[in-house]
Amino acid sequence: MSQSREEVPVIIQFKESPNKPNNISSLVSKIKANLPIINGFAGYMSTETIYRIIESPEIEFISFDSQVYALLDIAAPTMEAHFPHDKSLEGEGITVAVIDTGVAPHYDLTRPANRLIGFKDFVNNKPEPYDDNGHGTHVAGIIAGNGFSSRGRYVGIAPKANILGIKALNAQGGGNTSDVVKAISYVIETKDKY
Repeated sequence: MSQSREEVPVIIQFKESPNKPNNISSLVSKIKANLPIINGFAGYMSTETIYRIIESPEIEFISFDSQVYALLDIAAPTMEAHFPHDKSLEGEGITVAVIDTGVAPHYDLTRPANRLIGFKDFVNNKPEPYDDNGHGTHVAGIIAGNGFSSRGRYVGIAPKANILGIKALNAQGGGNTSDVVKAISYVIETKDKY
């Protein structure tokens, strides 16, 4: 990496949770997100500044705030999805958080009873469940689809589980590592609610 004044997206993790503002955060041109779950934050910094602070005793790790993408569209055979059904495990009383492109209120999740019990949008801040890509809804169906739309032909791994939909990826199925970390933090913070 050549040193320049070009701003790049970074995640900075500290060895200890900073109790007070430190001089490192003042070197960031824009803080995108505080990430207390990893004792850090996401922001933009020049490569010149990164080279200058990389050896700071306060810093555990500096990484690029890399793009992330939705993957594994065909997953049930990979996960040996027959196993839970063979053991009569259907997910009743369990909530699964799906951090993806969102989750649409598909009939396999909302009929006869609504099991899409929560939704949080870190991309567009919309209050109602939606999925402008389809991947997250597909994943939620693999996990907890009850087969309502197909009259029982296509059933998910845990068809009685509840779903907490979290949109951290955009309509193209992409986002940043820091967006996913924020979503994971939200799940941990609200685990007792769902």
